[in-house]
Amino acid sequence: MREADAFDDTAFLGLARSTKRDPYRLSLFAHHLAPDERPLIVLPVQGGTLLVTDDRLLELRAHLEVHGAWNVKQFQGYAVHQAIERRIVRDVSHEVRPAEDAAGTRRTEDRLLVTTDRGPAEFLVSKGPQATLSEQDFIMFRNAVLALQPK
Repeated sequence: MREADAFDDTAFLGLARSTKRDPYRLSLFAHHLAPDERPLIVLPVQGGTLLVTDDRLLELRAHLEVHGAWNVKQFQGYAVHQAIERRIVRDVSHEVRPAEDAAGTRRTEDRLLVTTDRGPAEFLVSKGPQATLSEQDFIMFRNAVLALQPK
């Protein structure tokens, strides 16, 4: 089983850049990696975490189970919400666009758009007063995803 040390050479982007690297949380992410799979990027996204490995893009979300009559939700780890093989990715772009929520509050949606052989995929990085993914972080992300890709 993989542990947190699998992330020793991983780049932490976006809001993860300034957060404490929690070994327990990283070991839970590592459970979803193949024995020889290497994590390259960790990027927090709305509702989860996006991992870029040498083989895949993995969107992980917290797995909560309801227990008892009070419907108390217990954290059970992380589940793969979306997985994309890097070899089918053809392009990655970053889009920041204005949005409005149900209450009429203006927000900014920060999105990563991924073009694959099987169609488009999208990751909502953040939704708030401003974008959270810097241009430098996007370039690092894009380069990691597209590196060594056959065209």
